[in-house]
Amino acid sequence: MQTSEAWKEYFRHWPKEVPQRGVVVTSFGEQVPFEGFATSDSFVVLERKTPDTAGARKVVLPYEQVAGLKLTDVIRMKALEPLGFAVLAKD
Repeated sequence: MQTSEAWKEYFRHWPKEVPQRGVVVTSFGEQVPFEGFATSDSFVVLERKTPDTAGARKVVLPYEQVAGLKLTDVIRMKALEPLGFAVLAKD
């Protein structure tokens, strides 16, 4: 699976118990904090809580430009299992 397809699946299967907020790191080095998002076949639209320096509140980003995702809320690791993560038991 290509990275862009993996990000599309990640956003489309976001677990209900995980708040839709965090920080997307783009392939060109920008960090985009968001408080909600919408998806299409080619893009994710990130909604900012406050506007950036240009006044923009929404960022339309092709999945190919997503390099990483930072989750800013405290969540249980088990909440990420619907996204395909395997949580190993701690000794």
